[in-house]
Amino acid sequence: MPDLFQTRAPRATDIPTLAAIADATLFPGSLLRDMMAPALAGEGDDLWRVVTRDDIPVGFAFAQPEAMTDRTWNLRAIATHPDLRGAGAGTALIRAVEAALHEARLLVIDTTQLPDQARARRFYVARGWRQVGTIPDFFGAGEDKVTFVKALI
Repeated sequence: MPDLFQTRAPRATDIPTLAAIADATLFPGSLLRDMMAPALAGEGDDLWRVVTRDDIPVGFAFAQPEAMTDRTWNLRAIATHPDLRGAGAGTALIRAVEAALHEARLLVIDTTQLPDQARARRFYVARGWRQVGTIPDFFGAGEDKVTFVKALI
């Protein structure tokens, strides 16, 4: 049976669809074009992966190397179309990021303790991530930052 989801590098034509996903999940989609521009131009170290179903983008992941560390990367964003949560698109993205970072030592992701992120926190734990800390009121208004890490080598 073929995989339902495929992953690949992003294309400029993906931006409108991915911007709508960003709007629905993470941050203003209008930021995406500028965020992705260096990667689309083949510049910089940022890692972007797009997950597709039937050749249609349904999510994205974005990682950056952590400054002044030894092969540590931060998964800054991962988002899938809200209608596909739990269908495997996020898992496909995580696997693609981990495979692309095969020489990385550690992958970090930050989220919040808010109830709407409970599913994301369970997602990370189920895929071998370990919660390593919480910083109270990091985001303001009582919103704590929760950090997860995964050793890749």
